[in-house]
Amino acid sequence: MPKIGQARCVNAEAHRAGIEKLLADIAKVSGKCRGDVVIAFYEDISVYAIRMWLRRPIPKRHWPALARLSGYSLEQVKEIARGNFINAGAER
Repeated sequence: MPKIGQARCVNAEAHRAGIEKLLADIAKVSGKCRGDVVIAFYEDISVYAIRMWLRRPIPKRHWPALARLSGYSLEQVKEIARGNFINAGAER
């Protein structure tokens, strides 16, 4: 039985593609080759945690930093972070 509040991905490929595009755009804006390393450097988040976003939703507390680093709006970051997830407790 899933936990209440546990997020479940409904389209893993689309989520991964969105996160990879976000990381690529962050790298492009900053003139670097790896977006996850840029975020880790500027926001003091481990690269491991950032790479786990490829499978998990991005925590809400990081959305403003991602919007600032990528040039995306906060709404676009929200859609990338949570667009392919549903609350497993709400399915019942």
